[in-house]
Amino acid sequence: MLRELRLNNLAIIKNLDLEFNEGLISLTGETGAGKSIILDGISLLIGERSNLEMIRTGEDSLFAEGVFDLSEVQKEKLNKLGFEIEDDELIISRHFYRNSKSKITVNGMRMTVSKLKELMGNILDLVGQHEHQYLLNKNYHLGLLDRFLNKNGQELVKEIRNNVLDLKRINKKIEEIENEKFQIMEKKDILEFQSNEITNLGLKENEDNELEEEYRILFNAGKIGEKLEDSIQRLKEGEYSVVNSLGKIKKNLEQLSDISETYLEIKEKIENIIYEIDDIGYLLEDAAENVESDDIRLEKVVSRIDEINKLKLKYGSTIKEILSFRDENEKKLSLIKFENNELEDLKKEKEEKTKLYFENSHKLREIRKKVAEKLEKTINVQLKDLNMVNSQFKVAFSEKTVISSRGMDDLEFMMVTNLGENYKPLAKIASGGEISRIMLALKTVFSAVDNISVLIFDEIDTGISGETVRKVAEKLKELSGTVQVICVTHSPQIAGKSNQQFFIKKEIENKVTETKVRELNTEERIREIARIISGDNITETSIKHAKEIMEL
Repeated sequence: MLRELRLNNLAIIKNLDLEFNEGLISLTGETGAGKSIILDGISLLIGERSNLEMIRTGEDSLFAEGVFDLSEVQKEKLNKLGFEIEDDELIISRHFYRNSKSKITVNGMRMTVSKLKELMGNILDLVGQHEHQYLLNKNYHLGLLDRFLNKNGQELVKEIRNNVLDLKRINKKIEEIENEKFQIMEKKDILEFQSNEITNLGLKENEDNELEEEYRILFNAGKIGEKLEDSIQRLKEGEYSVVNSLGKIKKNLEQLSDISETYLEIKEKIENIIYEIDDIGYLLEDAAENVESDDIRLEKVVSRIDEINKLKLKYGSTIKEILSFRDENEKKLSLIKFENNELEDLKKEKEEKTKLYFENSHKLREIRKKVAEKLEKTINVQLKDLNMVNSQFKVAFSEKTVISSRGMDDLEFMMVTNLGENYKPLAKIASGGEISRIMLALKTVFSAVDNISVLIFDEIDTGISGETVRKVAEKLKELSGTVQVICVTHSPQIAGKSNQQFFIKKEIENKVTETKVRELNTEERIREIARIISGDNITETSIKHAKEIMEL
């Protein structure tokens, strides 16, 4: 509910500070006193755009502030929408300046006009200015109807929402794969050439290192052979070879072994060395036998190395990288040569999810139509209670052309206000008196589910009188049992049913016009209602009538 309202320098309002109670609240006063300006101030708090003409003459800025009490349900809903509301109250402030940027704060945090409008659309509804009447907006109608769904219907809504999320995920993945497939198709010839070039060379891992070693051996064959022969000779041949010298040392130590065991141990170590030297000699001989100059083989090795190096320049610094490059190409080409298994699975899943979507949507439509029938009957009863006996409310169904998270249904609230006329959208009903009563009927029904806590009617009594206005007053009183209802009214019946009444008066001080507002006590209310009945010439009869209306 709206608990406090402060306005400064708004049109002819200099300073205004009001505190509202629960229930039905009426704003009364003479025509032109400034009642509509107060609503302009409230409009600023719900996201209406300001303009320079709203600033009081002679002032540089205007200020509007409202304090709203929030229910736990409202807090939960706002938090789900992304508004982090921790306190039980909402303090909205708007500063608008002539020569600088305006400022909006919600509980001390800056906020844009669009976000403020989104926020307050869940708290307050202003009836009388069509731009603020969310009930007139077709986009809200399906959501409003769904609030009356039973448990089964609500579960279907959730299933469909999750179903559509799955379909979006699947479609995204399919699109990614198909885009990749298309891109590969454009490069098909290049990819095939690259793969064939690598495959035709018949590469083996580590082949390049083996070839490099072979090249070094072939290139240096003469030098290697010469050095190996020299090493063999020094090791095994000649009087002064290593083997010959070690043999003589062994004999010397054998002769000394009878003198001391120490020499025997040395002799044994020498024997082991001789065996090792023999092995080295055999290895050198084998190596020497395998070394031969082969220019033809050298040429082939050089050619092979050149071929591999050319591929390295194109596809990778190692043979392993080149082969990996080829394998990746082959994988890409498989997408266009064969149907991708993942793609097949995704298309199958999409088909299943789509089928499930339409099955659930058809089930939900049947439930929605039953709910719509009950809603039509309930609202039509409310309309008759408000003396709109020839009016009929209808929920018009149509089918969406695209898959939607809310199902295949599209709907709009329609009305016919006179016999023989065609049904029209709520937003196209021209009569102010009619639209106000229709909105009152709708709000009476929807107040139980829409979580709006403040409902403001701007002269709902326009164009009606007699029994009709009495019924409107009773309906407003009934509605105020669940939401706070604020009415700008010229009707004594509505004012008399109010829990709280404010009197708006225009005064001139020092040749400057200013709107004054004050809350009326019981006696003041009696006289104000009597004034509305009989004009400025208040009579005992009008006072008596006022008391009867107030049930005093």
